[in-house]
Amino acid sequence: MLNRIFKTVILGVFSLLIITSITSCKKAKDTIGVIIVKDANGLTVPGAYVTLHQDSLISPQGNYTNSDLKKTDYTDVNGRAEFTYELEAILNVEVRKTDGNNVYTGSNIIRLLKQKTVTKVVEIN
Repeated sequence: MLNRIFKTVILGVFSLLIITSITSCKKAKDTIGVIIVKDANGLTVPGAYVTLHQDSLISPQGNYTNSDLKKTDYTDVNGRAEFTYELEAILNVEVRKTDGNNVYTGSNIIRLLKQKTVTKVVEIN
């Protein structure tokens, strides 16, 4: 009788360990910032150079801002650039497009929310 109860307890403990390990292995969703670049006519702009960065100032807590947050990419044929981060951040968005002798620029600010995809449209002139 005691042996039967002992086997049941051990089986229950192993079952609990297996269930706990399976449910705890879920990967957290990425924090993604999507920048869509449009011109003054509202058309998307492919091949624009997009930079996400923080100001290089000291934060209110006295810490220097992290230069690892600076990322750059070119927009695709749909005028879209995507950036993946691990944590939340508030970043400056700078866009630059050179077309012959003309240089078009635009800027905005994006607030990335943890494990969410945030989209921001930047117009260049």
